Amino acid sequence: METEELKHLVKQDDNEAYRRLFEAYYRKTYAVAYNILRSRESAEDITQDAFIKAFQNLNQLKDATRFGAWVAVIASNLARNYLKREKKVLYTDEEAIISGVSEASYTEDAALRTLDIDKVREAIKKLPPEQYQLIVLQYYYDLRVEDIAAMLKLRVGTVKSRLHRARRRLAENLELIDDSVCLLSEGGEREQ
Repeated sequence: METEELKHLVKQDDNEAYRRLFEAYYRKTYAVAYNILRSRESAEDITQDAFIKAFQNLNQLKDATRFGAWVAVIASNLARNYLKREKKVLYTDEEAIISGVSEASYTEDAALRTLDIDKVREAIKKLPPEQYQLIVLQYYYDLRVEDIAAMLKLRVGTVKSRLHRARRRLAENLELIDDSVCLLSEGGEREQ
């Protein structure tokens, strides 16, 4: 969806605009929920709840171009809360997180191309939901640390430290512990 069209739809307050936003962002939002819950039915429910919550609070969205990431944050928070209520911890083996890596993240692309995809899936499975959420927002949605902090209502330093721990754990899971070789340790320009 083009930027101007997205801005226009977000500013509109009618069912047609909501329908178009829902159709444009449903698959990505569903993928985020499913990757946390690993249950089709639960992910569908959470995704629908996320859109309802997003539409009810659309006036809080400061940058209309971030609607997709914003609804994904809502969905991931709802999914994490669902897991806490259900006392379940499930992780992803879906390809969406891997295939969604931005073309701008050259270091991560190079690492993913050289690693066995199954190893990456296993490493992602081992991430706690909080770390998974940050990895998704930074690499799948290509958000800067400042944007992630604003969306999650956290301090920038908190997001940076949590991202560092998430990348470190991912590197450990991938057995890329040597700091001089670890391709996933920095995260590119997003932290600047």
